[in-house]
Amino acid sequence: MANVTLLVSSSCGACPSAKSLWKGLRVKYSFSYREIDISSPDGQELADRHAVRAVPATIINGRLTFVGVPSRQSAEKALALRAS
Repeated sequence: MANVTLLVSSSCGACPSAKSLWKGLRVKYSFSYREIDISSPDGQELADRHAVRAVPATIINGRLTFVGVPSRQSAEKALALRAS
């Protein structure tokens, strides 16, 4: 099962779209999902570890996979590739 972490910010205009995309995909695919605010200690640690400089940023199975809002097709493909 894939593990998806979405780094977000309350001031981010694109973050609600990314949240909606990933939450919608959870209906179709089985994966663990969590959202972390980039200004939190956990968010800062992840941002530093993955050199994230913009949100939304999607980390799948410990690997920075998307910065920005991915297309649904790209997100589904990434889930399929990283599901194992």
